[in-house]
Amino acid sequence: MVQDPKQAGRSAGPAGSAAPTAGDRSSNGLRSPWIVLTAVALGTMMEALDGTVVAVANPVIAVDLDTDLSTLQWVTNGYMLAVACVLVTAGKLGDRYGHKKFFLIGMAAFSATSVMAGLADNIGMLIFWRVLQGISGAVLAPSGLAVLKATFPKDRLKVAIGVWSAVGALAMAAGPFIGGVMVDLLNWRWVFFVNLVVGVAAFALGAWAIPAIRPEGAGRSFDLPGVVLLTATLFALVWGIIQVPEHGWGAGRTLGSFAAALVLGTLFVLRERTTAEALLPPSLFRLRAISIGTTALLVGGFAAFGATFYLALYLQQVHGFEPMQAGLGLLPFTVLFGVGAPTGAVLNQRFGPRVPLSLGLSLIAVALLGLSWMTGDSSYHAMWPFLAPLGVGMGMVAPTAIEMIVNSAPSQLTGVASGLQQTALMLGGVLGTAALGSMISARVSTVLPQELADADVPEPLATSLEQMSKVVSQGVVPVPEGTPASAARAAADAGHAAFMEGFQLAMLGGAAFVVVGALLVLLLAPRAEIVADADATPTSDGERDTAAGAETAS
Repeated sequence: MVQDPKQAGRSAGPAGSAAPTAGDRSSNGLRSPWIVLTAVALGTMMEALDGTVVAVANPVIAVDLDTDLSTLQWVTNGYMLAVACVLVTAGKLGDRYGHKKFFLIGMAAFSATSVMAGLADNIGMLIFWRVLQGISGAVLAPSGLAVLKATFPKDRLKVAIGVWSAVGALAMAAGPFIGGVMVDLLNWRWVFFVNLVVGVAAFALGAWAIPAIRPEGAGRSFDLPGVVLLTATLFALVWGIIQVPEHGWGAGRTLGSFAAALVLGTLFVLRERTTAEALLPPSLFRLRAISIGTTALLVGGFAAFGATFYLALYLQQVHGFEPMQAGLGLLPFTVLFGVGAPTGAVLNQRFGPRVPLSLGLSLIAVALLGLSWMTGDSSYHAMWPFLAPLGVGMGMVAPTAIEMIVNSAPSQLTGVASGLQQTALMLGGVLGTAALGSMISARVSTVLPQELADADVPEPLATSLEQMSKVVSQGVVPVPEGTPASAARAAADAGHAAFMEGFQLAMLGGAAFVVVGALLVLLLAPRAEIVADADATPTSDGERDTAAGAETAS
């Protein structure tokens, strides 16, 4: 059991007493918390690199393993589904059996499955190992963040989470360049093999430095029905969102997935309200810091990751950038995320979470509004200034919201809270990509015929392109070989003009969504610092926020 706070700083008791807690680290000779941060940050760096380097390698993988685009997408979608479905459960397992143990298990498994993915000789085996890699990442991620909470005192936790977030952002920024170098000089398999090098270093450092703190209640029962219901709910929800870009919101398979998610989610909530050992207690969301922090991550992920997805398409399809060039073109976003993260931590420390959250979301809204003025003729120099507020804003939102959620959760639910915040961020990104894509697709299908007519595209070619408006919605204008150069050029200009009209609408829609989120945060977020952990979540609807989630007087 975790040591009583009154005992913090005293010498450890005799053999058989509780393992040291975060409050004991100095007197018990535990490793420096900054060494622990280094180990956890290496794990974060490995995960962040994996996402961007794989994206760069996808075209080469498609050729080498002889697969089509729809199948290739499952290299990413399979990973994403696995992560989303397992995060909260993995966090709960870490709460129950120890976060150091699960961090190391996740690290070892992620490294091993990365190697197996690199050795895959067909697309089916690659997708299989990517799914297992996603499960491993879901085990690793929440325990890493929970380790930081257990290691750092409250007055330093904000800074630690800011550094942790910045490392992830910088790894994402370096990913396209590193991936491009490995693909060009070695081959695509090395984008997976590189994880072994980072993973071994993080495992060794973590095994040496991370304190083994005995979890509370390891002998209590486990909410297995809750695990099954939550996993099924998240699977149905993410599966439905994944179907949207190809089939639309009104397709039978999409609506069926959302209906299943609704039914399963209702059963999960009913289960959690009645069981004594809930996987994700509904009362947790009555802590204002947790509910607002989750909302901020969902909104920020929706806007930032949805926008950058279509900005990458804009750079590659409209301006003809190579994948690595497009990744480098997005550097202002990822690098300035690394600037925004410590800035948000300082503002959070000084003024509380309301200021960095509302300011960060406002910067994101300004960025999307600016991007909505982009046209097919706009140069890169007209785009990158808006990537700066997008990166700084998301850098301020993510660490602040993460710290709110993790710091506000009862100590016995730290892993669950860590899984919750990462699930919110991932769902926001998936939903943003789908929703913004739907806006683009709807606008393209409306304006494409007129754009083709205005460009004097020959009628047979125009008719063919109108029937392929979903492809044009990705910025691709599929002109058949042998088309006269003048007609091909006119068709490309018309298709790109239609895509950009859709892009403009999507950026405006995203900005409006973020403004609503910013207003909610401004009205409801705690005005001052979260000051203490709660030992238990609220037990009744009328109960006020505990000290963990309540705001102090400002």
